[in-house]
Amino acid sequence: METSPVREYDGIIADGAIRSGKTLSMALSFIMWSMNEFDGQNFIMSGNTIDSFRRNVLEPMKQMLPGRGYVYQDKRGDNLFIVRRNGRENYYYIFGGKDEGSRKLVQGITAAGALFDEVALMPESFVDQATARCSVDGSKFWFNCNPEGPDHWFKKEWVDKSTGYLQYVGKEAAEKLISNNTVNGMLPDLKQLVYLHFTMEDNLSLSEKIKKRYRSQYSGVFYKRYIDGLWALAEGLIFRYLADDDTPYIFRDSDNYGTEENPRYEGNRSYSKTVMGVDFGGNKSKTTFVFCGYIGDYSEFRILKEAGLPLTDDIDAERICTKFISFYKECLEEYRHVDWVFPDSASKTMINSLRSSAREAKLPWNMIVGCRKNEVRDRPKTLDRLLTTGRLKIHERCIQVRKALASLVWDEDHPDIPEDKNIGNCNDWYDATCYCFLNFIERIDLDI
Repeated sequence: METSPVREYDGIIADGAIRSGKTLSMALSFIMWSMNEFDGQNFIMSGNTIDSFRRNVLEPMKQMLPGRGYVYQDKRGDNLFIVRRNGRENYYYIFGGKDEGSRKLVQGITAAGALFDEVALMPESFVDQATARCSVDGSKFWFNCNPEGPDHWFKKEWVDKSTGYLQYVGKEAAEKLISNNTVNGMLPDLKQLVYLHFTMEDNLSLSEKIKKRYRSQYSGVFYKRYIDGLWALAEGLIFRYLADDDTPYIFRDSDNYGTEENPRYEGNRSYSKTVMGVDFGGNKSKTTFVFCGYIGDYSEFRILKEAGLPLTDDIDAERICTKFISFYKECLEEYRHVDWVFPDSASKTMINSLRSSAREAKLPWNMIVGCRKNEVRDRPKTLDRLLTTGRLKIHERCIQVRKALASLVWDEDHPDIPEDKNIGNCNDWYDATCYCFLNFIERIDLDI
């Protein structure tokens, strides 16, 4: 604002722990600042997707604005949010920055500021295009995110080069960062940005009980990033706790039946949905089948059965289809229903072969569809939270899945994704497991 000692800065970066209040603080402040400074201007507001921005930012904002004298109009069809107060009116256009093509969406707009929620999940090209659209005098950039890896583009190009962060880390660390960013003797172009680091202690609405629950939801690198709020390196084993002792994460048939204390489990009928994931082999990889059961409304999950074929150099369609039908029948006999089959969507020919084989065998076939994929880097985080919160357990007989998850390591050359070198074929079992969940990822509420 007008009396601020950092008024001439170009914006703000807020990073840190989950549930620390940064999203709420930044969203409300962005509206207050823009309405105080401008009238009749356009602004950019963006999340990883438009839906995630509406859910995580816009809906809470709607609850906060009226009590502070703001009137808003949400034009969902145009993804336009109009705010009025004291005779002023500004226009906030909502964008999703989920992939490289997203940069085209913001071309052409002239803006007086931009708010990037979860900026670390956006491609650099989108952020570069959106910031370039902020050409109105006095425009500012507002960034918030949970940390990712230390080599992430936003950490290197924005956080490490912001004056606020260099002040935060201290003289010695700042000199090292500047040295690392010096090219051919030329000092890096520093960005005049305020830096705010949030922890869960900054959110005064969280009780100790709730903070303890969130701390229990993460392990390893995810704990460092989402609880400690650090830009931590992903290295070594991904699910180290499984390698140390997977006993807490397995179950047996005897655990699958109801008791007076736990009547919810009524044998195999407790599974509201059953899903099979299929990863096709070839080129020294294995064809793998993983069968999972969902309990309730996407609240708990069980890996029930597994099957696979030996290594092959080429895809043997006939052999794969024969094994698929055999495994399909086993699952039906034991669990009475198979609701969906999600093979690797990259193999359309093999998907059609599975559908044809099922139809010939007089088995349901129209629910065999290519798996919808998300970012590869998001999958380990999903499995980690499901495992550490006790929502996902693996049947003791699924030896290969257990071994694969315990052996999976981070890729040294591609941060935040699992190594894919087919060592022990752990990736083949991991991929088939992930395909059981990806089509319903939005409904798997990770905060339950």
